[in-house]
Amino acid sequence: MLLLILALAAVGYAIYRSTDVREEVISGGRQFVYGEPQHGLILGLCILAGICILSTIPLMLDRRDRGREEVVTRKRTLD
Repeated sequence: MLLLILALAAVGYAIYRSTDVREEVISGGRQFVYGEPQHGLILGLCILAGICILSTIPLMLDRRDRGREEVVTRKRTLD
């Protein structure tokens, strides 16, 4: 569950950073740009979200605990 929340937070922050307002300030012959999207950060956050989603699939499909309980109950009924 934590990985899914982390994935949603990473995608949400990536969308927030990609839609940020761009502000240009020119003073003294220099141009300063504030709020420009950082494509490396956005890509990294999307990759992190993808890894989190892919890692939750094996965790949800893991049924080792349930299988052990069935084996134990079968052994008890046979004795």
